[in-house]
Amino acid sequence: MTRTDLLLRAALVVSTFAAAPALAGPRWDFDDGANLQFSLLGQFHAVTVADAVADRDLYLRRGRLIFSGQIADGVKVFAETDNDNAGNAAVSSVSTDLQDIFVDLRLRGDHWLEVGLILLPLSFENTSSAASLLGLDYNAEVIKLANTFVWRDQGLMLHGACGGKFAYRAGVFDGYEVGTTKNPEAAPRFTGHLEYAAVGAAPTGWFHGQERLGGDPYLLLGTGIDYQRRANRAGYVSAADPGWTIDSRAFVVDLQSGFVAGGMFGTLDAGWYDWDNLNFHGSTWFVESGLRRDRVQLTGKFAAVEPGVGDAIRNLTAGLHYYRLKHKLRYGVEFSTGDSPNQLLAGVQFLL
Repeated sequence: MTRTDLLLRAALVVSTFAAAPALAGPRWDFDDGANLQFSLLGQFHAVTVADAVADRDLYLRRGRLIFSGQIADGVKVFAETDNDNAGNAAVSSVSTDLQDIFVDLRLRGDHWLEVGLILLPLSFENTSSAASLLGLDYNAEVIKLANTFVWRDQGLMLHGACGGKFAYRAGVFDGYEVGTTKNPEAAPRFTGHLEYAAVGAAPTGWFHGQERLGGDPYLLLGTGIDYQRRANRAGYVSAADPGWTIDSRAFVVDLQSGFVAGGMFGTLDAGWYDWDNLNFHGSTWFVESGLRRDRVQLTGKFAAVEPGVGDAIRNLTAGLHYYRLKHKLRYGVEFSTGDSPNQLLAGVQFLL
């Protein structure tokens, strides 16, 4: 693909959605207070990577069909599909996956029990909504979870809020097996995250919003753990020579914040992770910030991956974003440099 072709395709994508109206997803109401709402999320990315075999590419980063609603008062449901990286030259195959599906049962007040295929409640970053990210994509380079399906696992999770200042998410999971090297005899997995709202109120929604686009100032402080005993087998050769089992551990301290500065709205996200699993041993961390006036936002991020053995990787990213219809229609461009190859990423998001 030539650079001209890439620019023409990107211009076509932008012009197509620039005329999109501000619409809400359709909702159906049924008897006994039941309802169902449908949403559509699309994120198109155009990327140029220095010194890469496929150095220019345009693809669908995410294409999600989202269903949410309730069966009755105190019984909520959520499901979404994803067709991610369609057209990405670096991905060998693409499929439509049922990525989330769960039922959420109110136990009492603000305390709920969620059951199904769930985002593991380790940190603010990996439980953030893809529709309200601060940058164009997740800071996936710092998330080194083992035995998951795109950071998700099957199990049950308690979540809720206490006194308006504390929120919690804690669950027991199986350890996802398909496409992983999970030990079939692994113990149950325990994952949880505790949040304290030093400023503002503790959030109680299913997903965190990295960029709230205004509102009252807030400061959320969090800490999380993930542990599974005998999670994987290392050195496996055959049933007669199964190698040895290793545990999977992770620990995080993180924060999310929004504030007003000189008539502009600022956002700050950060997290430090310690990992010890089959995928990675060492620490990762990032600091990401944004400063927005009206519809225009500047962002910056520093991320580091520091293995216990080997060289560290540190990268710096700067971005410029425009919110035409808030999260319903957003454009952005980011440039990353550092130890990884230089990258220029452009993106268009629509949310119906």
